[in-house]
Amino acid sequence: MKVTVFNGSPRGRNSNTHRIVEPLLEGAREAGAETEEVFLVERDIKHCRGCFGCWGKTPGKCVINDEMPELMDLFLESDYVGLGTPIYSMYMTGLLKSFTERLLPLATPHIRRNADGTFYHDGRIKRFPRVFCVANCGFPGEHNFDLLKAMVVRMSPVLEIYRNCGEVLGDIGEADTPAISEFYDALRQAGREMVAGGPVSEETVRRIHAELISDEEYMAGANRHWDEEIRRAESQG
Repeated sequence: MKVTVFNGSPRGRNSNTHRIVEPLLEGAREAGAETEEVFLVERDIKHCRGCFGCWGKTPGKCVINDEMPELMDLFLESDYVGLGTPIYSMYMTGLLKSFTERLLPLATPHIRRNADGTFYHDGRIKRFPRVFCVANCGFPGEHNFDLLKAMVVRMSPVLEIYRNCGEVLGDIGEADTPAISEFYDALRQAGREMVAGGPVSEETVRRIHAELISDEEYMAGANRHWDEEIRRAESQG
């Protein structure tokens, strides 16, 4: 059993996305899985050119010479694949978007219609990993994830994590509050349940999305933090 997360945060190993992914993968390892977290910011992944060479000139293979073939192999050999991202401009980061666009060689150019009236491309492969999503946002509230959710649902995810007030895990607040400790425990449990083969329980999902801090407290802490950062920058001239 292999669980791989492709982390699209520009902050990489110092990201709140990583702080969420780490306990989730820890739980997966406890259940017997092999795990890996790939930090896309550390890899050479060029933008898709839209040339469709992977459909015509070299079917199933991208014409761009970078690290994507290695990552494609890792994607395909995994049983579960996680897409990890903070919310930037109401959607996934450019890093993760470039990665997902470069998965185009896995599809063929032929267009099909779903029963619900939506459209898709035929897949080139028979075995596709099961997908889950790990997202966080620096804003309070839930609406910030709407665009990402609209994309992720098309992938029939086995687990969706949408963590608002994400900066409370890092620069804002204390990382050892009871609510945050409970959040990390719930993530470990989700990793164990996912690898066990069954759906992650509703109770575990509820624990993952429980409030970490009130909106008012979070906003006050965030604004105070940035006031201090601005003053520090100004004092350094």
